[in-house]
Amino acid sequence: MSSENIFIVEDEAIVAESLNDHLESLGYKVSGQASSGEQALLNISKNKSDLVLMDIMLKGKMDGVETAKQVSSLYGIPVVFLTAYSDSETLKRAKLVEPFGYLIKPYKVRELHTTLEITLYKHRMEKLIKENERRLDTLLRSIGDGVITADQDGIITSMNPVAELLTGWSEPESKQKNLIDVMKLEANGGSSFLHDLFNQTLKGERVSCVLNDDSILVSRKGKKNFIDLSAAPIQNEDNQTIGVVFTIRDISSRKKAEIDLFEARQLLQNSITPREKEILQMMVAGSTTKEIAFDLNISNRTVEAHRQHMMTKLNATDMTMLVRLAITHKLVPM
Repeated sequence: MSSENIFIVEDEAIVAESLNDHLESLGYKVSGQASSGEQALLNISKNKSDLVLMDIMLKGKMDGVETAKQVSSLYGIPVVFLTAYSDSETLKRAKLVEPFGYLIKPYKVRELHTTLEITLYKHRMEKLIKENERRLDTLLRSIGDGVITADQDGIITSMNPVAELLTGWSEPESKQKNLIDVMKLEANGGSSFLHDLFNQTLKGERVSCVLNDDSILVSRKGKKNFIDLSAAPIQNEDNQTIGVVFTIRDISSRKKAEIDLFEARQLLQNSITPREKEILQMMVAGSTTKEIAFDLNISNRTVEAHRQHMMTKLNATDMTMLVRLAITHKLVPM
């Protein structure tokens, strides 16, 4: 049996009482009744209701259409209209409210039950869809990568805040624009590469990190960022591809760190003499001082002196640290 709460808005007392009896016989709870739009809005706010049965032709300043509009806007509760007859203008207004259903007076109890169950089910499904959409929107807005979706024609349909920042386009501005006009790439063939990637993904292929280290996204204002780019197809319930989602990762900080590390390595390598590199390479290979001295035809003291110089240059506290630095920074061939 159902346990949902139904609110009745009906200005004919006999009809309202009949509805009340029928609802209770079907297992519903009647959360309240009202005979006017104003009274309905006041009472619905005080009672927990899952659905409102609304007579279209209410007496008073607010008819059923206007009252339903307010109920939907203020409380998000589904409305089913009750009507025996109505003029065409009222029916047009009723359609704009997008009610969940209509019941024609005189109705049958079976019709009442079917209409209510379908309405309650549709409303639950709509709430679930909206909750999932909000959850997805929150997820897209919280992740650190830029996300852009486009339809089958390459027209942008959505963009998260990170993508807005990287491209320089706001989501409202970008909608209905072509991907190529918003995602400006340097290297990799630019727009032609993006076009090929889009078409490849439309075929159902998932492509990840397809750009090389020198790929740059140029924003609307001319700001340049090194990026990694991946693309995946958007598919419907029939597994048909209906669009593409692009994920853009800003790797500018990583790229800068790599450049800084490369420059630091170059400085370290340039600070070591060719003879010191020979000795360091043999140390990394595990040779002892005596073995190094013998192979290079120099004295043990000379080997130790070179080692001490390298420790000073590289700020190494001992030989183990010196070898570790040589391996980490690739100071000698391995």
